[in-house]
Amino acid sequence: MKGIIENLTEELTRLPGIGRRTAQRLAYFILSMPEKDARAIAGAIIDVKEKARFCRECFNITDDELCSICRDESRERESLCVVEEPSNIAVVERTKFFRGRYHVLLGSLSPIDGIT
Repeated sequence: MKGIIENLTEELTRLPGIGRRTAQRLAYFILSMPEKDARAIAGAIIDVKEKARFCRECFNITDDELCSICRDESRERESLCVVEEPSNIAVVERTKFFRGRYHVLLGSLSPIDGIT
């Protein structure tokens, strides 16, 4: 029978980029956290799984009909940035250069493979 730390460590290794050693460090860190902080992290994970959906306009991740970018009237409607995944939007937004709208493909295009 696995212990609770071992179980948490195994679950954390399921996250991308988290190996066994990092997962174990995180497990012990979570154990040492105040209970309210650990519950806040657990609650945020549950919230995102229950409430996240795709924006009906651009397919970004949101918890509303439209994402904050599509709701923003100050965004340039003439400029469109097409990205592969919702996470790509955060990368472009960090530059603070692009002020247009987005369209998320939710995958990649590959004309050679017939994916257009």
